[in-house]
Amino acid sequence: MTHASSRAAPTASPTSALDRYEPSLDGMRGICIAAVVGYHGCAQAGLTGWVRGGFIGVSVFFTLSGFLITSLLLREHSSTGRIHLSLFWARRIRRLWPAAGAVVLAVVLLSISGPLAAQRSDAIAATWNVTNWHVVAGGESKLLQTIVGPLGPTWSLAVEEQFYILLALLLVVVARATRPPLVLGVVAVLGVVLPAALSNVVTDWQPSLEFNTLLRMPELFVGVLLALWQRSDRWQLRGPAQGDRAAGTGLLLLLGLFLFVDYTPPWLLRGGYSLVALVAAATIVGLLQHGRVAALLARGPLRWLGTVSYSLYLVHWPVMSVLTRDRTGLDGPLLLVLLVAVSLAVGWALHALVERPVRRLRTPTTPTIVAGFAGGALLTVLSLVVL
Repeated sequence: MTHASSRAAPTASPTSALDRYEPSLDGMRGICIAAVVGYHGCAQAGLTGWVRGGFIGVSVFFTLSGFLITSLLLREHSSTGRIHLSLFWARRIRRLWPAAGAVVLAVVLLSISGPLAAQRSDAIAATWNVTNWHVVAGGESKLLQTIVGPLGPTWSLAVEEQFYILLALLLVVVARATRPPLVLGVVAVLGVVLPAALSNVVTDWQPSLEFNTLLRMPELFVGVLLALWQRSDRWQLRGPAQGDRAAGTGLLLLLGLFLFVDYTPPWLLRGGYSLVALVAAATIVGLLQHGRVAALLARGPLRWLGTVSYSLYLVHWPVMSVLTRDRTGLDGPLLLVLLVAVSLAVGWALHALVERPVRRLRTPTTPTIVAGFAGGALLTVLSLVVL
């Protein structure tokens, strides 16, 4: 789950991808990160019947990120006439790498005869944003080792980062066409339809269906299509009241999914996530009409959760892997409260001390890219030496 945010998120740009900052999208993101943290927290606390579908929050992050990162790139092309790939890479590194690198480093250090047990290969995969392919390549025997390991949730960040790279390159190529929006729209439609169709015929192996970047692209490409539509003259609904109906209905459907849906039967992996993406897109459109639902999400705790969601997503599972039932002596609701509280505190600290300050820096492009790769290389060497 990474956000390309209108402000900040599980992979975001510090600058609004739209014409202005949309706080309601942070509120939407806050609901999604609450679902993910609640899902993992309930699992650790033995409350398996609670928040059964919280993992679907990652799917909503995919669609929201696809929408925002595409909007950002289209806006750049509209204002400058090109996509500056080097600037794009530098922004991604400055936005994502410091917080992610800090968490990987902490996990590696805590795994040296400590409370965590990260594997060398897991740390390296998380460092280079390939955890999802590491899961697929590891097969059934290593699936749980990686996913249940302290860096397991980085698989979704890897999917988003790989998509960002593909999308930026795609836009550079598409920009040379006679009608770039039409070409991008056709590619995006194919990116929704073909993987959804392939997921029903290519394999029965669930990890590949769930973690393969190509098969999860429909959720992201729905966001691309929404960004294209948002830039057209026909995207507006008929005022805030209609926006409230769309956003309210979408949010109720998403909350129902978060609370009651599980993996059995695996309909989500057979095209169901594409339907979730359409619900998420309708919700986004409704929120952008600036009605009462948007105003509600733009306030208070939900908006705050959205701003810290990237850091919170990074830290919550390592925190929960340390604060186990055996170590704390707690179980059930009490353990859940502890897990959530500590995750929020650590996530806020990471956001305030690392993510936000570095994001606000305006470092030169080339040194930023070099520093990102150098940091990855140092983490890789450290993982090889100490794990």
